[in-house]
Amino acid sequence: MHPQARFAFRGPEILAPSSPAGGAASTAPAPWPDLPPPEGAELFPLAVGAALRAGLEGAVLAVPAETPAPAGYDWAPLRSFINAAREEHEWFPAARALALANWRAATRFCGRCGEPNGDKADESARLCPACGALQYPRLSPAVLALVRKGDTILLARNARAPVAGMQSILAGFVEPGETFEDCVAREVREEVGIEVANARYLGSQPWPFPDSFMVGFECDWVAGELAPDGVEIVEAGWYGPDAHPQLPGPGSLSRRLIERAFEEIRARSGTRAAAPETDPGAAP
Repeated sequence: MHPQARFAFRGPEILAPSSPAGGAASTAPAPWPDLPPPEGAELFPLAVGAALRAGLEGAVLAVPAETPAPAGYDWAPLRSFINAAREEHEWFPAARALALANWRAATRFCGRCGEPNGDKADESARLCPACGALQYPRLSPAVLALVRKGDTILLARNARAPVAGMQSILAGFVEPGETFEDCVAREVREEVGIEVANARYLGSQPWPFPDSFMVGFECDWVAGELAPDGVEIVEAGWYGPDAHPQLPGPGSLSRRLIERAFEEIRARSGTRAAAPETDPGAAP
């Protein structure tokens, strides 16, 4: 094993042990084996400074796009590991690793003067040796909006959904000068044409594709009829726990919020839970 490479990435794919012939695909990440890193690969720490003291040890190996997997290993989408993990804390270090790899690939050069960047020794930051500009890892906050109407919730199909027929709750990036609550109302209005109120925070989750940070809210329908914008959203409807379209993968915050809402609806109506249809590789 490489002495430091706790995770190895090829773009959004993570190194995992090969599955036995005819067996289930592996969803556990693997360290880089006892081989030299391929030409053009970059090895960097998973954490420095305070983050290192928090227990995020080891390093990350980012390899070029054409790199084949070593013998006995495969490249697998990180999302498959996320959806197979029992608890979020099992995949948070890998999510951090991919987010850092994405950030480093995007900040090879100083955005102020164009010189090659170096690393700041005591924290996760890129330091330009020429002009001293600092670049910290980027996070792009996005809201998830679970809209309630009676004993139903709003599910919608995004035009870029990776799985045909899959629907989820609405999502959108926060704009400058906007609160999370304002973003919830705006995104719902823009994407499906209805008015909502009483946005309530439910939870958050890192989502390193490439640098999102998902912040979940639920809110209440106030007025209007569903009118998908036809650009981002091509289909939308009100669904209950026993009749709904295919849902996103179980590792996503959106799936967790959907299941939470369905369980509350079932509890009010006294019905038993049914296993939702899902796709294990789906996005939030």
